[in-house]
Amino acid sequence: MFSLIYFVVVFIIVYFAYYFIFDDMLKKEKYAKISELVLLTKKFNLDKKKMNYRSSLNGIAIINAFIMGSTVVVVDLIPFNYVIKLLVAFIMIMILMFSLYFLYGKYLSKKWGKKDGS
Repeated sequence: MFSLIYFVVVFIIVYFAYYFIFDDMLKKEKYAKISELVLLTKKFNLDKKKMNYRSSLNGIAIINAFIMGSTVVVVDLIPFNYVIKLLVAFIMIMILMFSLYFLYGKYLSKKWGKKDGS
C-alpha cells in the first residue's frame, strides 16, 4: 500500500513539474526547444499545422511522470546495493522510454500524421 501511495505522490509531483515547464514554454512559443516534441514530430512525421501542442505535451508529461514514478518505486523495492539499483533504474528507464514514446508516437501519427508523404 505504501508503494502505491509513493507512486502516486511521485507521479503527481513530476507531472505538475513537467506541466508547468511545458505550459511556460507554450506561452513563450518555444516549441522547437522541447526535445520530446521535436523527437515525436520528426520520427513519426507529424503535421505541425494540425497538431494541438497542449494536448500532445500533456501526454508527454503523463508519460514522463509514469516513467519516473514507476522507476522510483521499483528501485525503492529492490533490497540490493546502490550499483544494482542504479543498473535496474537505467534499464527500466530506457525500456519504458522507448516503448511508451513509440506507442504514443503511433497514436499521434494516426491522429495528426501527414498523409501520403505530403
